[in-house]
Amino acid sequence: MKMIDLSMTIRPHWRWPVETKLRHDFGESDFRSSMAQLPAHAYTHVDTTLHCRRDGTPLEKLPVDAYSGSAAVIDLSGVIRPNEGISAGVLEERGGHVRPHDIIILKTCWDTHYSPYSEDYWREAPFVTDEAALWLKSKDPRVVAFDFPQDYAIKDVTRKTPVTLDESTTHKHLLFDGVLFVEYMMNLGQVTSPRITLIALPLKIEGFEGCPARVVAIEEEP
Repeated sequence: MKMIDLSMTIRPHWRWPVETKLRHDFGESDFRSSMAQLPAHAYTHVDTTLHCRRDGTPLEKLPVDAYSGSAAVIDLSGVIRPNEGISAGVLEERGGHVRPHDIIILKTCWDTHYSPYSEDYWREAPFVTDEAALWLKSKDPRVVAFDFPQDYAIKDVTRKTPVTLDESTTHKHLLFDGVLFVEYMMNLGQVTSPRITLIALPLKIEGFEGCPARVVAIEEEP
């Protein structure tokens, strides 16, 4: 069994206000104790339906395996270019192994083009079109996972106004209708199998609609 870490390291980031500090250090105590403050939708993280629905489900109400299980990896890394919309056609061409109720992973290896800690990671990113989001929905997945900023509306790094649901293609067509999300994964270039087991475990925080998570791919070794 081979385990691949698909998670971003939580460290200072231009897009997300993050504060980490020591509460106690050696010298003043026998123990080192740290604390962190960061947004729920930063770094590699999960979304629940409460993110875009008033009647959505908070994290603590979801089963522990809500974001984990058998996953189909749709490899787009050789065909997707910067600022290009992902079409339903390319998903159909490369996603023939998707099964009903799968976790679907869109693999672009975007972190090999631009660092997720840079503005260009957003500015130059590909994005999911309406037709592609509807194709994903037609496959009846329980989770869709992305390794790039998947909605065109969030590509504008200078934007000051909130993004609307209608602008947020995948959230409108998938999350609103109950398909859970794992966002901003990394290291999918290390994943070589079209099918893997995905493990994504967010913290169980009461009332939250999302949370950073440690996300791992498990591949069976020959």
